[in-house]
Amino acid sequence: MQLLKQKRFVRGWFAVPLLAFAVSSAFAQEDEQRKRFKHEKHGAIVFDTGEDYELKCDIYQPTSPGPHPVMLAIHGGAWRTGTKFAMFRHARILANRGYVVMSFNYRLAPEHKWPAQIHDCKHAVRWIREHAKEYDADPDFVYAFGYSAGGHLASMLATTDSDDGFEGDPQEPYAKHSTRIQGLIAGGSPMEFSWLTEDSTTLKYWLDATPTSDSEKYLNASPTTFITADDPPAVVFHGTSDGLVPTASPKTFVQRCREANIETELILSPTGHVGAFSQTSLLIESLEKLHAMLAKEKCKTKIASIVDLIVAFKQANQRFPESIGELSTFATQAKNMKSATFDEAMLNERDGKPFEIDWIAKRSPVVSEAIGVAGKKLSSEKEKIEAPAETDK
Repeated sequence: MQLLKQKRFVRGWFAVPLLAFAVSSAFAQEDEQRKRFKHEKHGAIVFDTGEDYELKCDIYQPTSPGPHPVMLAIHGGAWRTGTKFAMFRHARILANRGYVVMSFNYRLAPEHKWPAQIHDCKHAVRWIREHAKEYDADPDFVYAFGYSAGGHLASMLATTDSDDGFEGDPQEPYAKHSTRIQGLIAGGSPMEFSWLTEDSTTLKYWLDATPTSDSEKYLNASPTTFITADDPPAVVFHGTSDGLVPTASPKTFVQRCREANIETELILSPTGHVGAFSQTSLLIESLEKLHAMLAKEKCKTKIASIVDLIVAFKQANQRFPESIGELSTFATQAKNMKSATFDEAMLNERDGKPFEIDWIAKRSPVVSEAIGVAGKKLSSEKEKIEAPAETDK
């Protein structure tokens, strides 16, 4: 026993300089990132209290003019340990890229069983929307990033809505706010629990049941269960050497999302559970992919609005417009649309270039995206508006 203690002591002793080196390296890597966006930290803010708990958050706010999109940073720890401090490196990276980051604590098992954790996450969404102006945040664009248990909770935010029974008991002024988020990044996340044996007690401290004694509870704690077509775009990353969460779990989530026509990306890295979290380049890559998917969705929405305007012109004039100028005149005069509003509607915000409208024989306009950044089209959207059949007579 004494020898075992000595070995543990030696391992712990060597871990100290390694940890110091890792932290110093992390700060060195972030020096360049800090030059992009300066930010300030508002620490230890109490955002929720109960009879036996007090929850605090840290807000990382860019100092550049906003409003900025929000990113929730949700820590891991098997739903039983961990704090908001675990996310400080990732929060800085996100703030340096223009996000208002809310990193927060949530109630932990076994003292607080499921679904207390998702109730706290839902409240965090409401809280930041209520306090958005204080931190120059945009309440309409709230995203979530989490790792391990935090990734599970972030995924539950992305897939559940007010009808799924996880809203808790919101009070005013928070009850008026939606808890739906607009995008997800999840790493090392258990997305369903079919990989546990039927008599497993691994998560009993959290779910207060085994898969055999209450299989329904395990299903209701699985983000995969609640996937619907209206869920936001998602990027999932995972270490293929993860010994805690099998790769099959996030793969199942991604497959189900794609079956529901949800934009979803899976990034696999030859690392373990801790390694994938420490490898912050995976977060940066995930963020870039999320940005691309969000831009694609916005592109689709704008193309649809342009098509609607062209169809309205056709209904009013019994023909298609012959040019952008004619469509612009119609929009400003018949639709009372300001010229600046029309110009903004015709602009693809992803790269600042206008959408292409090709007038084919004055009878069949085609609306498509212009070539984007580095000559790439993130969206292959192209919509052809055919003339009604009776015009052929």
